[in-house]
Amino acid sequence: MKKFEDIKYHILDGFIIHDCAILAPNYFAVSAEEELPEETFDYYTSRGQTRLAIHNLKVQEDGKPPVWGATTWNRTSFFNTRVVNTVFKESIMIDDAGSVYYGGLGENKRVEQKLPKHLRIENISKVGEQVYGVGFGRIITKRIGPDHWELMTESIQDSTAKNTGFYDLDGFDENDLYAVGGKNDIWHFDGEDWSPVDVVDAPFLPMCVCCAEDGYVYIGGAWGMIARGRGDEWETYMPESRVDKFSSVVSYQGRIFFGNESRVYVMPHNAQTLEYKEYDFEGQISSLGARRMDVGHGLMMFASLGRVALYDGVEWKMIYSGSPMPKEEAQVLEMMTRNAEDTLDAMGELLDKLKTLKK
Repeated sequence: MKKFEDIKYHILDGFIIHDCAILAPNYFAVSAEEELPEETFDYYTSRGQTRLAIHNLKVQEDGKPPVWGATTWNRTSFFNTRVVNTVFKESIMIDDAGSVYYGGLGENKRVEQKLPKHLRIENISKVGEQVYGVGFGRIITKRIGPDHWELMTESIQDSTAKNTGFYDLDGFDENDLYAVGGKNDIWHFDGEDWSPVDVVDAPFLPMCVCCAEDGYVYIGGAWGMIARGRGDEWETYMPESRVDKFSSVVSYQGRIFFGNESRVYVMPHNAQTLEYKEYDFEGQISSLGARRMDVGHGLMMFASLGRVALYDGVEWKMIYSGSPMPKEEAQVLEMMTRNAEDTLDAMGELLDKLKTLKK
């Protein structure tokens, strides 16, 4: 059993991380939900506690594991949470039942009014200084202030049609937004109106979107399919071997990163082809998935299941690596096996060369 004073190092043990956010150069947030045994878990009636955990590098103890603090809610208070930075060192957390929590500094913390059912959102995004919520039925809401969200998509809402709605939103600015979700359901906002975007005729299930510094919009979807383009000009790529659906995509220092719960894939800006490759984390840390990713203040952060990693463009740092989930343990074992196989292959080639030289 962990000592009480060691809990700060294991604040997320036994929790599944849902989202992460960079709030300041030294200040980070993670939202997570307690993992319950399968026999006691029920999506609607029996869920684990929720935590909004904070890591502050400025109070990190020398030579000690990363220290975390957390606000915890009882079971069924929040679930399937998303979190995004609002202003410096502050955040907002929502869940798909409409619960909202504002995590400000000092006393500026509050549970806000629950969103009405017709404005329930699946994800939360930030473009410039503006926070948006996106959801099924083509719901996009703009956060005006505490307890105040404004619907932006009355003209295109369709709650009756199947395979419509949004999972993610990003933009080059507030007058140039892209929202994706459903089956080939991709829309553009020009500051006044929304219009559909015809990316590809083939079935495409877009899950995440990023408006990158190279001027392109990148969309990640199911089966590892991706799209790149802007306006009316688009190209797509489907890998020969299907990979897990992408759940997050970000742009950082000239590269595009696509993440899912198992792995991260990467490609350069302005690449001639859309073929991506598995990311090796610069060979600095063991590979992890990235269910969620965030970029801000010159940093990039990945979060998956029970681990959180931070990159400053030079060095990767694991800022949470508590008790790994079985799936992550399997991933690490797989990576170690691949490395061992590569080493054996290299040794075999070296041995063959030595035999040739002896002849």
